[in-house]
Order: sequence, then structure tokens, then C-alpha cells
Amino acid sequence: MKRIAILTALLTCLTLSTSAAKIGDKAAPLVIQDWVKGSAVNVLDGKNVYVVEFWATWCGPCKTSIPHLTDLQKKFKGKNVVFIGISDEEKSDVAPFVKEMGPKMDYVVATDKDRKTTEAYMKAYDQKGIPAAFIVGKDGKVLWVGHPMAELEETLTEVVAGKFDLAAAIKRDEGRVLVGEFQQLTAQGDPKAKEVGAKLLTVFADDHKALTAFAFEAVADPKITNRNFAFAESALDAAEKAPGSELHLIKAVRAVVRFESGKTEEGLKLIDEAIEATEHAADKAQYNSFKRVMKARVEEVQKKQP
Repeated sequence: MKRIAILTALLTCLTLSTSAAKIGDKAAPLVIQDWVKGSAVNVLDGKNVYVVEFWATWCGPCKTSIPHLTDLQKKFKGKNVVFIGISDEEKSDVAPFVKEMGPKMDYVVATDKDRKTTEAYMKAYDQKGIPAAFIVGKDGKVLWVGHPMAELEETLTEVVAGKFDLAAAIKRDEGRVLVGEFQQLTAQGDPKAKEVGAKLLTVFADDHKALTAFAFEAVADPKITNRNFAFAESALDAAEKAPGSELHLIKAVRAVVRFESGKTEEGLKLIDEAIEATEHAADKAQYNSFKRVMKARVEEVQKKQP
């Protein structure tokens, strides 16, 4: 089942502005301080497909995704796919954590040198939250960027099988840039936001995954000023009409939209329906993570009440 690559702002931060680097660009070489686990790798050697993931020992969502990455490394063993987890912390912090994780963290682990690798990947692609993963193809190009729990496995399967559609990925990435522009204009109260939003819905009318991501990214981060809930609802309505739409995914994101707009009970009801509607373990895990954050926010509000 194909799932959308949602950068879960309920767990991390969203991409809000345009970035200098694009999908299809040449990947930057890794600048590493210490190879904590496994042998040193060169993502530009043309020998393997590489998954470069950024994480930290203090990051709760990272701890959740680590066993998933280990499972994927095992699944793609013998298929020339190498996973590398990179932290910008010191080896003295990372090494004990890796040792404690043991077989649950069974892939290459390294520490960044002066945050040069973080700058070349995370900052270049405007990824503000971890965990975040990058797929680098054998040709050295960045093929995909996203949350490691969302669409990484499906994309790797396509890449390994030679079925990955780079042109489509580039188009989606252009949409990500447009979303950044849309959010900035919306935050500024600029009427041009309506024009950019309409363009997004038109250009991606046949791409339910992109439309669903646009809706999520437009409203999921409460720090965004002047969140455009009407646009998010319109994007989800368009996603429902697009070919191959996944209704459980659309319902899960609509749950987030309703919850964030103040319709708390409706949001919780919809997320339960989305969880029930899918049999895919990764989808359930992601939707349950949405629900946990929703409930935590409700409890936080209740504690503040007299």
C-alpha cells in the first residue's frame, strides 16, 4: 500500500519556507566526526542506495523509528541498501545509547562533524524536525526526503526495483516549495496566498498524496500564524476525488484539521475511524501517534482549568 510522506508536525516541526536544495540534486558527501557503529561509508561511491537519517538520543519519535529502520535494513539486506543514522551530538552521548539499543539499532551510526552534514542535508532541504530521512540513489542524487515512518519502505522498494519515478518526485517537491510560499503568505495575511493555494489544488488535482500532505502541512503546527483551515478542507475534498485516493489517510488528516480548528471531539472521533479503517501497521502507528498528541493536548488544557 502506498502511503503519503507526511512530515509529522505533531511529533516534529514542519517545513515552512522554501529551500535551496531540491529532489534530484546531487547529494552532499557525509562529513563525519566518529563512526560509532559499522564501517565508514561514502554515499557517492555509486555502489549502493543509501538512507541517511538524522536523529538524536533525546528525541522520542527517533526512538520509535529506530527499530523500524533496523527492520528495513534487514529487509533490504543483499539488495545494496545501506542505512546510516547521523546525530549531531558527541560520541560520548551517542555511543552508550547505541550500546543500550543493541540489536534494535542494527545499522551504521555516525556523529556529525561541526554540523556540516546536518547543514548539507537538513538545512539545505529545510527540514526542521527529526527524525528525517533522505534516500540517495546509486547515481548520487537525493531521491526522497521524509519522516522515516512514512513512505520510506515503499519508496525504497521502488528504487531497488528500478521503478522509482523521479519526475513525479520532483513535481511533488515543487509542491512542497509552493506550500512553503503559501504558508508564508498566509502568515503575513497576504491576499496572494489564495492565488497560490488555488494553484496547488489545480496543479496537483490528480495527486491525492500531495493534496493530503498540503492539508496537513497547512494546519498541523500550532505555531503557524493564521492557519488556513478552509484551504486544508478544500485540499482534502480534492484528494477524495483524485485517482487512487486512500480514504483512511484522508480521514486521519481531516481529523487533525478538525482537531486543530477547535473541533476537538470531532477530531478524536475521526482519528479513531481512520485507525479502524486501515490494516497497515505503519498507518496505524502513525494515526495512533496523532491520537496520542491530541489526547495529550486535551489533558494539558484540562489541567489548566480551575
